[in-house]
Amino acid sequence: MRFKKHYSHKIFIGIYIFLFAIFGYFGLQPHNVEANSNLILEAPKISLKSAIKVLQLNNDYTLTAPDQIAGLYYAAENNTFIIGHSSTVFSNLHNLKLNDQIKLDNHTYKITNLYIQAKGSISMSKVLEPKATPTLTLMTCHGEKIAENDYTERLILTAELEK
Repeated sequence: MRFKKHYSHKIFIGIYIFLFAIFGYFGLQPHNVEANSNLILEAPKISLKSAIKVLQLNNDYTLTAPDQIAGLYYAAENNTFIIGHSSTVFSNLHNLKLNDQIKLDNHTYKITNLYIQAKGSISMSKVLEPKATPTLTLMTCHGEKIAENDYTERLILTAELEK
């Protein structure tokens, strides 16, 4: 009888380890559930590789960032606006510097501007304005936390298509 208890304990531990490994593997995979496009955003310097959700404006003319991946909004001519949470997909965005590369849909862009601005002083019409050359504008939260998914500042970077 004692042998059977010990044997069943090993089976339970084996099943537990197997399930832990399966859930761990799938939990660490890219979160493509939210994606609604085949686009991939990459920033090799910070090991960023994210599926993309193409966004539409909400009824109140705001955008809602996806939870785990980057969200893309075609803002204006030659200006593709990409947002993401600083706690997930853009957690290392602050480590990028001028002239670093960002890739989107097999096109390579070079960072030409990078700045931090107070949330209340951002002119979204300026951020989303048309550009002379194909440009990516990335934005994420920065600074001190003021609400569950909100911070006092925004990190904004622009990257122009390399020729």
